[in-house]
Amino acid sequence: MNLIDRFVNYYDKWTNADLSWKNRSYDFYLLFGDEDASKSPWLKWNWDSNFKPYFDAIINQVDDNKKIGIRVNKYKIETKISRKDNKEFIYHSEIKLGRLKWDDKSHDKWTIENANEEYFQNFEIWSPIWTVCEKRNTPPEIFISISNERNFDNSRNIQFGYFIVIAIAKSLNVDIKSILFELSKKINAKATIIKKRRWGIAEKEGKWIFRNGIQDTFSSGIYEEDLHMLKFEELEFEPVWEIIYQNK
Repeated sequence: MNLIDRFVNYYDKWTNADLSWKNRSYDFYLLFGDEDASKSPWLKWNWDSNFKPYFDAIINQVDDNKKIGIRVNKYKIETKISRKDNKEFIYHSEIKLGRLKWDDKSHDKWTIENANEEYFQNFEIWSPIWTVCEKRNTPPEIFISISNERNFDNSRNIQFGYFIVIAIAKSLNVDIKSILFELSKKINAKATIIKKRRWGIAEKEGKWIFRNGIQDTFSSGIYEEDLHMLKFEELEFEPVWEIIYQNK
């Protein structure tokens, strides 16, 4: 095989793998959480009692659920003195949590006991972990992310306090609607919705716009208007989404 044939073979293999990664199909859920800060999922007592049991039930849908990877962005709130004008200011330094697994020890690390001392920003689960996905050249069976909708100084006007993304690969052939319905009812969610979506393909349907892949889905920029600038009851879910739960 000459050099040109080798290059063509490699290019075809790489292109097909890339398309396979992007095209994997998922049940794609969004959950809009209660704006009451005391009910946030990253607070230790809430996580242990109201969230973790349901996420356990979701993750147990995967046979090999020991290869889960977790990423968390969490910050320590510190008061410092400015060298320029000798005035106090609030500084948020990132807390290094090390490798996190799906176990009680890791949950104790990333959850928060005192929200006045720490700030949670984002959490995500890959099952299997991203390194395994890279080796297999396929996205995860299950992806979950939780985002804090408040900013560091809590000055942002919000319609929902946290935003959860859950993606379950269609190839798993499992239905978690009943689990998410019970979770949504338990935590008094604003709404939980589902649609079909591919992992890395941009799409626009109705007023909903997804310019990035599932792993980069945040509440900002996915609707024709800022979701927090609208009254929540004005959001148009149907017919783009199936509504699993809605608090009316």
